[in-house]
Amino acid sequence: MKHLWLYHHFLHYGSRTKTKPLSTMKFKAIFLLMTCLQVAATGFSQITISKNSTTLAEVFKEVRKQTGYVFIYNNDMLPDEKRFDLHVKNAPVKEVLTQCLKGLPLTYSIRDGNTIVISPYKPSGSTDEQAQSIVLRGRVFDANGQPLPGASVIVKGTRLGTSTLADGTFQIRVPDEKTAILITFVGFKSLELKPWKEGIRTIQLERSAVEIQDVVVRTGMFDRNKLTFSGAVASFSGKDLRRVGNLNVVQSLKTLDPSFIVTTNNIQGSNPNQLPNIEVRGKTSLSSSTVRDQFSNDPNQPLFILNGMETTLSQIVDLDINRVASITLLKDAASTALYGSRAANGVVIVETIQPKPGELNVSYTADLRWEIPDLRDYNMMNAEENLEFQRLAGLYKKEFGFSGITNDNLYNQRLAAVRSGVNSYWLNVPLRNSFTNGHSLRVSGGSQEFQYGIGLNYRGLNGVMIGSDRTTWGATVDLAYRKKKLNITNQLYVNGTNSNESPYGSFNDFVNINPYYRKKRDDGSLNTDRYLETYLVNTNSFIPDTVKVGNPLYNATLNSKNNTNTLILQNNLNFIYDFTRSFRLSGGLQVQKGSTKGTLFIPAANTMFDTVDTYRKGRYTDSRTDNMSYQANLMLTYRKVFNDVHSLTGNARTEMQEQSQTYSAYTATGFPEGVNPNPAFAYGFLPDTKPIYQKTTVRRVNALGSVNYAYDNRYFIDANFRIDGSTSFGAENKYSPFWSVGVGWNISSEHFMSDIQWLTMLRIRGNIGTTGNQALGSYASTSVYGYENNLNIYGQGLYLTQLGNPLLEWQKTQSTSVGIDASLFDNRFTATFNAYEKLSKPLITNGSLPASSGVSTYVLNVGNLRTRGVEAIVRYAPIYLPRKNILWTLGYTGSLYKSRYEGFSNILKNLNDEAQKSNSLQRYLDGYSPDELWAVKSLGIDPASGKEVFRKTNGEKTLVYDPADIVPIGNGRPQVEGVISSNLNIKGFLFGINLRYSIGAYIFNSALYNKVENISFDQLQYNQDKRALELRWKQPGDDALFKGISLTDVTPMSSRFIQKENYLTGESINAGYEFRSVQYPWVRRLKLQTIRVNAYMNDIFRLSNIKSERGIDYPFSNAVSFSLNIFF
Repeated sequence: MKHLWLYHHFLHYGSRTKTKPLSTMKFKAIFLLMTCLQVAATGFSQITISKNSTTLAEVFKEVRKQTGYVFIYNNDMLPDEKRFDLHVKNAPVKEVLTQCLKGLPLTYSIRDGNTIVISPYKPSGSTDEQAQSIVLRGRVFDANGQPLPGASVIVKGTRLGTSTLADGTFQIRVPDEKTAILITFVGFKSLELKPWKEGIRTIQLERSAVEIQDVVVRTGMFDRNKLTFSGAVASFSGKDLRRVGNLNVVQSLKTLDPSFIVTTNNIQGSNPNQLPNIEVRGKTSLSSSTVRDQFSNDPNQPLFILNGMETTLSQIVDLDINRVASITLLKDAASTALYGSRAANGVVIVETIQPKPGELNVSYTADLRWEIPDLRDYNMMNAEENLEFQRLAGLYKKEFGFSGITNDNLYNQRLAAVRSGVNSYWLNVPLRNSFTNGHSLRVSGGSQEFQYGIGLNYRGLNGVMIGSDRTTWGATVDLAYRKKKLNITNQLYVNGTNSNESPYGSFNDFVNINPYYRKKRDDGSLNTDRYLETYLVNTNSFIPDTVKVGNPLYNATLNSKNNTNTLILQNNLNFIYDFTRSFRLSGGLQVQKGSTKGTLFIPAANTMFDTVDTYRKGRYTDSRTDNMSYQANLMLTYRKVFNDVHSLTGNARTEMQEQSQTYSAYTATGFPEGVNPNPAFAYGFLPDTKPIYQKTTVRRVNALGSVNYAYDNRYFIDANFRIDGSTSFGAENKYSPFWSVGVGWNISSEHFMSDIQWLTMLRIRGNIGTTGNQALGSYASTSVYGYENNLNIYGQGLYLTQLGNPLLEWQKTQSTSVGIDASLFDNRFTATFNAYEKLSKPLITNGSLPASSGVSTYVLNVGNLRTRGVEAIVRYAPIYLPRKNILWTLGYTGSLYKSRYEGFSNILKNLNDEAQKSNSLQRYLDGYSPDELWAVKSLGIDPASGKEVFRKTNGEKTLVYDPADIVPIGNGRPQVEGVISSNLNIKGFLFGINLRYSIGAYIFNSALYNKVENISFDQLQYNQDKRALELRWKQPGDDALFKGISLTDVTPMSSRFIQKENYLTGESINAGYEFRSVQYPWVRRLKLQTIRVNAYMNDIFRLSNIKSERGIDYPFSNAVSFSLNIFF
């Protein structure tokens, strides 16, 4: 039998440079695209063929390429020997078929709009075969109850068949009750069925995780056919995520897509209780937190949708990665405008595994992870170097009338300790090699009408600092009921977390300890004495003071507590009802209740209270946040195919949401030593404070209209319009519209491209639209008053704490995006290129007010933020044998963008003044990027004096630092960053390498600023970076990089501490193997279906061109992990 050529018509339901002005370029691009559309439109439904000595099979193949029609026939019916000449130009399909079949005992019929069935010609009255045959009727759905139009239904063993209609229904005749049918659909596993009794059978196809993300776009509201969707999206299966790592979906997604950026947190490092900072295609808001309140999120963080409902970053990070079925990243206006006022930063759609019909299925997964502290970027002095540095810096000089050490015996005492061999390495004291274990169990099953799924998961994540951990647990119950036109699903989640911070406090405290202090006692135990050293120093009053060097290891032995507990209960109820083949009504209701309780206790014996009054020693802080939210939505869907080539899908949707949150906290102080962390032991509250209580209720409502039109699977357009209302904005601006329009062209579907056999797919697309950002304070538009602490004869007074702005406008982002998708050599080579521009306006921030107003700031709209960027994803398979399951794929992802502020003028002068006072590197000025680093330009160190030479804005040299000379030094964003990957698949064996690169980012080197220079006289008593001894100026004539070693005055911020960094990291290295019961008898003997074993190494190495400390308060780590999946 020859190959059957099937082509699915479409998935109907489901996807500062000086250049020309961008608006002109966009106009020309759109004009050119529309011109191409008009020219190509003249050839719709026309066929042009000029072939000599051709066959019917070749003609059918050519017609399929030019029109997209599906041909179904039995190859045995075609006369292979007969060849003929065919020359037609712009001829209708029927005319071509009639001419080809003339004189043959064959006929044709066009069914379901896009299927041509070739069958033997039979005179009227021939009914013997029909009398023995059976007519089967059915409806084909996916796991979510969505119909699958265009699915192929073939009579097994023949080429006879049909395809499903827009509502998933089909009708087919089989010769007898023993002949099975085979149902296939792109992105789903094939299903073979025996004939059934009379009636319409409901049939569910199981998604193929390898292919579905390539053909369907999951928007969180409805599915779109990727081939006819104009938005920039990236879709990945759960297997894709788990192939990169087994920690959480965020860490895996950043490896797979270049636009999803997890910014490095150099303070908290690998702290398991620290949420990541995420950006998609750059920032859309000012990074200042002054506008946000207790309940606000990061204004540059994307929106997260879990199973169709909004969720939080914390829930996504804690989500069991083994539950994830797919994840979709929506990047531009055509895809994110569906979410209107919340989608300016992109949308992340996460869908979990749904129950499947059939026999009982049980799966168990064990995840084991080891983390090792990464201290390779620390370059601290040893005991001898540190003592010599202190001597050269003048710490041991006798200075009267000035705070200095007067006893030379102290130096001699420390020197003796060094010469006796004391050289303690304190950095590893609060650290450990941590172990994490996670377990996931899922049971599912059911019939075609009713399915169920029950899941349990647990993960105990231990950090590399002793005592830090995060324990998460969860239980899920999924129920689905499908009966004829009705589909009801219910998902119940219960999740909890328990997190503890390390009692050892900040890692930096141990980095700073001098190595000439003994870490261990004579018996080998750790030195947990309260003080490491005690000595006398002179004062201006000539009365020596006692200096006590605290031991952070002593504080770690106390019964301190820093704990957070979270409990979340959530229920999602959804329904779908199909009125007809074209009309569908769907809706959902989510109810969520959550609470977070935090406890912080610092015992009275802690050395931080050494100089505090007895009745103020010790501190207990209790806080609680409660959340109650409702989300409800209702959507009407219309879908129809007209005249075989016009596909129209429309969605009308409305949504309502209410979120109530309360926050309460108090701090008690004064505890006896040795008591448990119980506020009942406190002497009172923290002075000049009172308990805090905040409550906010935010309501949102929106209406959405969405239309997708496709012509002949070649040309398509998307249009969305949404209006949002929110109580977060001023009374004069409660409602705001959002919209998007996108167009696209499947060039590879054109008939003039049919001769290019190596081109599998080529598509261009573009869109423009607006979205918004609501990650702001809940009452930014409302004036808020507080009660005075004191009473007078008139009672308790009020004072204005926040001045509201009733005219506050919504912050909107206008996004323009164009892209190209290409696939060559039967998907051996694939590439996606995107270019975009985002204009966010008006921004929202705090402006300054006169002191006479009673408040210092006022929330207002000011300025714009413009971002332009490009991104690329390219993959090529040097070895491509998919039928043998042997693939070797090389991949490259890259992203770069530039941003700049506009329209600020001098309105944010107060923020710039504050930044200058605090030595901040950030400024808010027109024409410059939010990632720009600002400082005075340094010309190096004067060899004669050892002092720094600065360059003034007029180009002159000076030794005097002047803040007026501050200029932009470099941009904190890389010029380009992404991932280079290599993935090998040999039957059941998988091996992958993902290396992250970053080129051209300027960073502030805190080690140079705090541990090489800018070392005050008091800070000389701590350990320092080796470069403070080796690279600082010592005597006239020295060509040094840093100021004189004896200078202990404050070093101002200059360009010497800002460096350009390039780095390469081993983000993910993984290997795995799958043992299937069909291949290995021992798996069958264990009564198992599949055993899958995976091993990972994450962030295993990092190569950088600069030396900078990473992980100031909490170190980074290298991770090795294993995963065992068992399917019963």
